Amino acid sequence: MKRKILMLVIIFPLFLSLGQPGVFAEGDNQASLEPEDLEFIEDQESPETIVNEDEVEIIEEVNENISLVGPQVYQTSALTAAAGSDEDGNPYMYFVMHGTPSALAIVDLNTNELIHTYTLSHSTSAWGLDVDEDGTVWVGGTTDGHVYSYNPNTDVFLDHGNMLTLPKDTAIQDLDAVNGMVFGSTAYGGSVFLYDSFAEELENFGQVLYKKEFAKSLAYDEETNALFVGVGSKADLVKFDLNTKKKTAFLPNEYKDDKYVRDIKFIDNQIFARMEPSNRLVVFDKETLEMTDEIELNSRTVSLISPTEDAIYYSKENSLYKYDLLTKEHTNLYIPLLKGTELLNLEFVELNDPNYPGYTLVGLIDNAGNVLKYNLETGYYEITLMELPPQPVTLYTMIHDEKRENIFVNGYMSGGLAIYNPKTNQSILHQNISQIESMTIMGDKLYIGAYPNARVLELDLTKPWGLMNPREIMRLGEFGQSRSTAITAVPKLDKVFVGTYPETSVGGGALAIYDLKENKQEIYENYIYNQSLVSFLHHKEFIYGGTSIHANYQVNERGARFFRFRPDWPEEKEYIHLPIEASMITSIIADKNGTIWAMADGTLVSYHPETKEIKTKQILELISGRFRNAKIIEGIDGNIYGTVEGRLFKADPKTLDVEILVKEGANDIAQDSEGNLYYRNEADLWKYTFPVEEEEKK
Repeated sequence: MKRKILMLVIIFPLFLSLGQPGVFAEGDNQASLEPEDLEFIEDQESPETIVNEDEVEIIEEVNENISLVGPQVYQTSALTAAAGSDEDGNPYMYFVMHGTPSALAIVDLNTNELIHTYTLSHSTSAWGLDVDEDGTVWVGGTTDGHVYSYNPNTDVFLDHGNMLTLPKDTAIQDLDAVNGMVFGSTAYGGSVFLYDSFAEELENFGQVLYKKEFAKSLAYDEETNALFVGVGSKADLVKFDLNTKKKTAFLPNEYKDDKYVRDIKFIDNQIFARMEPSNRLVVFDKETLEMTDEIELNSRTVSLISPTEDAIYYSKENSLYKYDLLTKEHTNLYIPLLKGTELLNLEFVELNDPNYPGYTLVGLIDNAGNVLKYNLETGYYEITLMELPPQPVTLYTMIHDEKRENIFVNGYMSGGLAIYNPKTNQSILHQNISQIESMTIMGDKLYIGAYPNARVLELDLTKPWGLMNPREIMRLGEFGQSRSTAITAVPKLDKVFVGTYPETSVGGGALAIYDLKENKQEIYENYIYNQSLVSFLHHKEFIYGGTSIHANYQVNERGARFFRFRPDWPEEKEYIHLPIEASMITSIIADKNGTIWAMADGTLVSYHPETKEIKTKQILELISGRFRNAKIIEGIDGNIYGTVEGRLFKADPKTLDVEILVKEGANDIAQDSEGNLYYRNEADLWKYTFPVEEEEKK
């Protein structure tokens, strides 16, 4: 089906930590950073990578050739927050800072001063956060599923270790701490567990509901010894009786089209469950499990019952609201939040401040660290930007420019774009840009496929970063597309071609074409039936493309497709049939001789457009992921270089002989003008320098 539809620059030396808050491009609230943003990297079973040792040469003495360049992207990005007090009544707010690794930042709410920062080793983010009755804050991390605690009474921070025992689990989604008993829910096994912090014992109760990968939220009911768990995708709500092990799913059908139940709270004798993404708060009787009410809201959660009245608080349309539990009346308090923000948490504290007598509602309103304080007695309020510590973030997407003078590298999830100059060993960091899925250069313009909403941006490299640079030229979220995973440009036509990964559309990814002269777009939905478009290359009279069999959390039974079409006639596509079966074709390039090269899973493929000859060389038998696991480039020496499943390799284009140069930790690839290779590993950029004897051979 076809539809026609007529930022700040900082220069810094390496390893210098920057403090500018990072935000999404205009129109995308950074508060939309959510745990599901992790799924495309972590929602994968990572099979053991197997190398055919008889055919692939492994270079063992490699450490002498690699050197650490260091972190490139720093962001101040608070994923979530919670408030609590010590035994003396001193109030604190606890922030989980996104980074590699993440950090727990502790702010004194009386002074707004940062008093502690603790590294959350083994975690690149954390979503489970709860404060126990004694004031201890508990944190559940991702990547290795560690649980951490900080006790403000003793000033002790502890790492309690990995709580994930099921093979599919990679991240803790939520925590509920009750008197030292810590309940947790997970992805992607969708399980729940109990950690007894006194006995230091762990019990996993298994998957909550069959085929539900996300146990997104949970709350423990001490009176009945039952867990209430929100699962997805698609959404359901489950009561899990820990005495009888009986599970009762009770979410009404009209809510099961939602993705998750993202937050659960007990208020009086009722259950308040926040639906995602429909912005509905559904209320149930805790005993009968019958639905009693529904509230529309925008905040991530609601407060517990007010300590001064029978009311709860939430935010909607950038304003604070109060809901009277007795009269069912909603009152707009006309407390304006920052543009494009909503409350991420709401809690009550007592401050030692004459402006805030009695109880004060506090809440984080965005990832930059802005905090609302609203006094229940006087109505006095303030929004304060907390000085939170920036963290190095995992690097995500990387390319070099046409002359190989600069390397563009993006930060995962919280975004940021660094431009690294290998000759000066310095970077320019642009923080105000979100996660990037793909990049291509045409002349002096960098075209960017940005997440979320499958946006496409144009960055003029000759102009300062500012309000309209980069500028948004397309947004494909309305077509059910979430990620712009393939991008290329055709200078002759002055058009940009984009392929997408769908999230909520019925079919596969879309082909989007933007005419830079006419300023209009064309959209071809479900371009390759029920598959995602994950790699593009413009070469001569064709655009070559590759797909992934993963789309809409479904797996297409037919293998990934390798295809091409003429840029001026995209309706007609030609399939190039490979002699191998693959789940995704993740990178396509053309060498100086006009041969097309691609990575199909763990196999290097060459295709000669004139003779139609196809050659393949398997580097790995097994791969993981949905659309990002390999990338190739042609080196300035004529060899093909690439990374796949953490291995950096070199391939002779004539013989297809392959050498593994780096055995692990090498992702993505770029090259400078002197022939040095660069790859990313977590937050760090690494450099591979060829041995002197190889340089002499060139």
